[in-house]
Amino acid sequence: MPSGKKPIVLLWENFGPNHYDRLNAVADAGYDLTAIQIASKSNMYDWEEGSSNRFRTVTLAKSHDELTPPILARKIVAAVGESDARDVFMCHYEFPGVFMAAGWLRATGRRPYAMIASKFDDYDRKWWRESGKSVLLKPYCGAIVGSERSVRYMRFLGLKDAVTGYDTLSVERLRLQNPDAIAEVDGATRPFLVVARLVPKKNIAFTLECFAQYVARNGTARRLEILGDGPLRSELEAKAQALGIAGQVDFRGLCPTAEVTEAMQRSAALLLPSIEEQYGLVVIEALASGLPVIASTQCGATDVVLDNLVNGFAVASDSHAQMLAAMEAIGTDEATRKRMAAAAYDSAERGDVRHFVAGLERLMG
Repeated sequence: MPSGKKPIVLLWENFGPNHYDRLNAVADAGYDLTAIQIASKSNMYDWEEGSSNRFRTVTLAKSHDELTPPILARKIVAAVGESDARDVFMCHYEFPGVFMAAGWLRATGRRPYAMIASKFDDYDRKWWRESGKSVLLKPYCGAIVGSERSVRYMRFLGLKDAVTGYDTLSVERLRLQNPDAIAEVDGATRPFLVVARLVPKKNIAFTLECFAQYVARNGTARRLEILGDGPLRSELEAKAQALGIAGQVDFRGLCPTAEVTEAMQRSAALLLPSIEEQYGLVVIEALASGLPVIASTQCGATDVVLDNLVNGFAVASDSHAQMLAAMEAIGTDEATRKRMAAAAYDSAERGDVRHFVAGLERLMG
């Protein structure tokens, strides 16, 4: 351990750009950081590869298939032991191996903390499942979470020491990805933008319906760009065709981060009417680019970084009327769009990684 630096461990299933933002911020804050990823490839996300020389990285396996729960628990405990850290922050409390490791670490004098973005209102809760989650959280001393609704959910599950700051990104990195910002784009032709995996919870079929209504009422000057891929792509393309807007919708597929930033800099608003969204990190990306956001109240980000009627709109995920009204407020009034764009840029700092570091430090005392 380098002299004068407090050792700390952070663990995720796999590292993507948002994890590197948080890891780098912790290392830059002066901690001797060991970063543990369970596998070298995520089971869910196709992250862009990254690396950093600011901290020590430990990868426990090439794939999840190599790790039974006892093996995973043993590897986590061994990696923590080598780090000499007392404070250990772990995601995936629901993994049996992580639960076993947290229990062992707590029993041997370490201080494990959970990292969680979930809220009670993410979906219909069952009492028996929530009781099980309460058990899985027993080994933890506290949690860093995404939003105030997450804090309340943790307290409902019996974990009293919970602080916000988990869901954050490096605003500096986001703004440096494409430094040649597109300042002068015709406001009348800026597209509406979706950046999401094409899965049911993102509610993109609803977005297409609202966009069709917008086009019917306001003409074809604006397009809808959809960045992302997933199992619903062909179904959504067929829906756009059925709605008569296929010529106005661009399905661009999975795009590199720099292309996402470029799209945000020349769009009118980000649309995120998810029916389930623990937080919605893409909201921070949009704000950092000065892009107003129209997001459903299901998004945890609406608790933290979205100010309704200031830098965007918070709408009900099942209300075509609310979504259309928000799109028209931005899409038909250039003064409103510019005012919200300026407020979006100014508010992005509330989602910066410095709040992640501050949350960790509040928990560690």
